[in-house]
Amino acid sequence: MQQHPFTISTFYKVAGIAVVVLAAAVLWMLLVLYGEATAFLALTDSLVYICLMATCAYVYWYVALFLQVFQVKLAVALFVQVICLGITFVFLLLLGTVEPELFGRQIFLHLVYGILCWIILMQWYSGFQKKTQPVEKEEKTAIVEVKKDAIDRISVKEGSEIHIILITELLYLQAYGDYVLLYTNTGKHLKEQTMKYFELHLPSSFVRIHRSYIVNTNQISRVELFGKENYNVRLKNDICLRASATGYKLLKERLSL
Repeated sequence: MQQHPFTISTFYKVAGIAVVVLAAAVLWMLLVLYGEATAFLALTDSLVYICLMATCAYVYWYVALFLQVFQVKLAVALFVQVICLGITFVFLLLLGTVEPELFGRQIFLHLVYGILCWIILMQWYSGFQKKTQPVEKEEKTAIVEVKKDAIDRISVKEGSEIHIILITELLYLQAYGDYVLLYTNTGKHLKEQTMKYFELHLPSSFVRIHRSYIVNTNQISRVELFGKENYNVRLKNDICLRASATGYKLLKERLSL
């Protein structure tokens, strides 16, 4: 499973918080100008509603890859709006700041704004997923590995520090645009290199199971069937990675299954 974009770096975390604050500010302004709400009531409403939306948006990343049918995506979007509206109403009711009749007139404003934000989120998630895929197409036959000059360590420069990562410490590698994320038990490192390079220069214990992942077979706990010709590779630390049909065949050959 791909890592959540808002946990990759500090920049994305700060950007995510900034977007939430901006979205709450815009909704507050709309409620004051067009929703006939007082400034305090609109502020409370917008903060609760947007925080709930942000929580749902964070969780949505982990299920977005499995939602391929448009009708299902639409149903999820509407369900999220209903849940956020319901909890917001109950919260304001408990605070004693809500006017049911006024809130009822504001529902349409909430729905239009919320669905618009959700559509933008889905488009950004989709674009981010495509961005993190390598440009080369996945080959339809098993790749013949050329293990020339297999490397035993990788150096990564982060600021003024240079980290030396031993190959035996690697759990898996993930494509990240023109970069590669290296995962170890102690964290992750961003390396300016291509997946193809590592595919050719890592030892034979590493297998490319997907166009986005290269896994250390010594770290594999089990392989599970997930849907038709889709597989999950579960590591010893319980991290789950997706494997393509081609990657699964290559993994079987490498492990002599």
